[in-house]
Formats: sequence, structure tokens, C-alpha cells
Amino acid sequence: MNVYLDRQHSPDPDVLGEFTDQPGLVEMTQAALGVLERRDEGFFLMVEAASIDKMEHPLDGPRAIYDAIEFDQAIGAAKAWAADRGDTLIVVTADHNHSMSIVGTHDKREDLTPDRESNGVYADAGFPTYVDSNGDGFPDDPSPDVQLFFGWSNHPDHADDFEHNELFAQPALLDENGVAVPNPERDPGALVQVGNLPLNQTNCVHTVEDVLVFASGPGAGGFNAVLDNTEIFHRMVDALGLVVVEETALETERQTLADSEVMPVG
Repeated sequence: MNVYLDRQHSPDPDVLGEFTDQPGLVEMTQAALGVLERRDEGFFLMVEAASIDKMEHPLDGPRAIYDAIEFDQAIGAAKAWAADRGDTLIVVTADHNHSMSIVGTHDKREDLTPDRESNGVYADAGFPTYVDSNGDGFPDDPSPDVQLFFGWSNHPDHADDFEHNELFAQPALLDENGVAVPNPERDPGALVQVGNLPLNQTNCVHTVEDVLVFASGPGAGGFNAVLDNTEIFHRMVDALGLVVVEETALETERQTLADSEVMPVG
């Protein structure tokens, strides 16, 4: 599926092809809840904004940011669904971090050479000029005169003019020797940013920082400290009221089923 920016703003109809009616994450979240709420039992639903990761790998800040906004709205849809029920735990976290940072702003009006001279930091950054005219939470134009300046702590050699790319393109490609070189179709003529990754890496890689965990609803108090990642599972099991089956008991059940010649499903 295409990312939000390409579904809503791509100038090239070939980007979507025949798939012009792809649902968004909010719509899919609401549809899943609409099915699950028919059950008398409790349920577990995972909603993943996977394209934030998929766009940070190729150093595409604008596409990652628009998908982050969409994820925020999907969380809002889940919270709205849970608001009047009082029995729903919502946990928001990530499986890892990336090296993307918002460093300041890039001012296209200055048109300085090299492109990095148009990047403003500290007090020189000022404010970006994104406009949300219809109040849907998404900027109308991903490439206003003053846009966010994205920085990356790990990357391959790649050209960067620090502006939104209307058409998605990988930052680097492998040459005949298996070495990552700047993609000539992405920001041609821009200054090459010298990389720091192994020479066979064409994309940004994951980083090892701790990630945040947010929780609301019954059981949320169990998420108010530094946790090992495996503890997230146990906190959710507690909230669901599940009984952990010991392996010996599970094996006894399997043997009983085998003896009765009843084949379990799943």
C-alpha cells in the first residue's frame, strides 16, 4: 500500500496505478473495531503505522511525518471508541528508533549554494510555513517555502537538496561492486552527503535508544516505569485477565486430545 503523502498528493497517477481507493490507517482502525465490538469476549488488536519506518529507512522525512500524523489520528480514533466503554487498555509504543531528527527549517526562497546554506538552525530556523486550510491535521502542501529540515545520524553517501521529493526515490543504489552510491535520480546536482555506514548499506538503519510507551485505560498504571520490552507482553496479559497455562498442563491437554483422536484446529 502507498504512504499517505503518495495517496493524497502524488502528482503522478502511475504511483497509485489502479489502486486509487486504498484505505487509510484511521479507516482501517475503525473498521477493525467495528468488527471486534460485536464479540462478547475481550479482544487484542494491533494497529501498526509501518510506513513511518519504511520512509525513515530511505531518508524521506516528509513521508515519514505525514504517516506519523496519520498514526496519531488512528490513536485518536481508538481513544474515541474506548472513551465511553471504560474497559479498554490502549498501549502506544515502537519496536525501535531511527536516526531522523528535526534540526530546523529549510528556506527554499533563499536558493543558496550549496543547498545546506538555506538550512536554518537555532534562532535562524524561525517557523515553517505549512498550512492546514481544511483542519484535517495534514499540511496542504508538503513543500512550502519554509519546510522542516531533517537530519540523519546514519546514512549512506547520497545527494540531498533538503526539500520534499514529489516522487519517491531511494537515496542510494548498489553499483556493480556491491557498493552503495548516490541515486542519480534523487536530487541530481545536489551536494553529496558523505555517509558513515558500511559501504553496502543503501538506507538509514535502526538505532538503539529506548523508546517511549504511552498507555491509557485499565492497567495503564503498569506502564509508568522503565520496562524491559518483554514486560509489555505481561502487562497486556494482566489487563486481559488471561491465565498463563504452564507447559506441563498444555502437554497434558495435547495428550488428552491425541488419546481421544480429536484433532485440534490451529
